[in-house]
Amino acid sequence: MPKESRIAVKLAYDGSKFYGYQRQPRKRTVEGTLIDALVGLDAVGSAKGARLQSSSRTDRGVSAICNVVSFTTDFPLKALCSAVNSQTEDLWTYSAVRAPEDFNPRWARRRWYRYYLRKSKSAQDIGLMRTLAERFEGTHDFSGFSRKDDRDPIRTIDSVEVSDAGQFIVIDFKAESYLWNMVRRIVWMIDAGSVGSIDEECIGPEAARRPRRSGLAPAEFLLLMDVECGVEFPTDVKAAASVRKVFEDRLQRYQFEQEFSHHLLSVLCR
Repeated sequence: MPKESRIAVKLAYDGSKFYGYQRQPRKRTVEGTLIDALVGLDAVGSAKGARLQSSSRTDRGVSAICNVVSFTTDFPLKALCSAVNSQTEDLWTYSAVRAPEDFNPRWARRRWYRYYLRKSKSAQDIGLMRTLAERFEGTHDFSGFSRKDDRDPIRTIDSVEVSDAGQFIVIDFKAESYLWNMVRRIVWMIDAGSVGSIDEECIGPEAARRPRRSGLAPAEFLLLMDVECGVEFPTDVKAAASVRKVFEDRLQRYQFEQEFSHHLLSVLCR
């Protein structure tokens, strides 16, 4: 009989296809889909029995290219990623390694989120956005940037970097942990301030600057990029190739749909 061991897995998923990350009754979620696949493969008996733990419980609509999940299993390590991918849609694993028995990805040292902000007709001032972003770096009370009351609203953001990426303005956040909806509220505030929709003096985590109400940037453009949890993850080449094929097929389909829409528009506008 194979011996059970603690496994850490890198997980990617299209958040728009799920009703959030955490398991919910009668809802298709990321965690629920992964557990169903593992149970179907007889890799685990249950999430509780396998001590399944995740580094980040992303909001509904948020995607990831690197969430980290750990569980205990006796399933062959080399076959795990490809086996899981054969059982799932919109969710992929591409690296699996043995981890210490007490490994828990919830205690990750740093999480990197990236927001893809569309450039607006109002032409955001990227230089101003960088200045506003700096206000959120460091340790602050972020209680005004969450949809619920957290027991400890104090968070430390290591860096907030703004860069021009063609059609998008990319905003990268690196921190150990975040409040619920915190990144999306900060993005909304930086964006609104860059086009003059709110006063610059009202932008920042401090209570004196915080506006009475802040908006929420759309979830579908937020991506969990990486999680630093003290484990090295070599890529499973076979699994990564199958994931790449999925996205190449999607891209071709989207390009065809876009070209077809342009054709319809040209016919309708004659």
